[in-house]
Amino acid sequence: MFTVNYNATISPDHVWLSNTTTGETVARKASRSFSSKNCLIADPETAALFLGDLLRELEGRRRWLRFFPTVNVTISGEPRAELDREDVKRLFTEQGFVRVKVT
Repeated sequence: MFTVNYNATISPDHVWLSNTTTGETVARKASRSFSSKNCLIADPETAALFLGDLLRELEGRRRWLRFFPTVNVTISGEPRAELDREDVKRLFTEQGFVRVKVT
């Protein structure tokens, strides 16, 4: 196994994700909203499906087979709710990231 590092920025209904090892990047607005007026991750299932799709697009079939993925996540703008940081960390952890730092 080897470590693969990612950087991500998340904002309401939008995620930017970059593999810092390969330099590949994807950024997209979700077709189905996962944010609300008061909460960045109001619909965790939709957010998970959206992030999973971005990861598959970025990594293809290589995804997680040999990787020890870590990610640094930036919340764009001010968090909308107290739990936004925890929700974002949980979202990325559930996608298989072993180390998640949210700023």
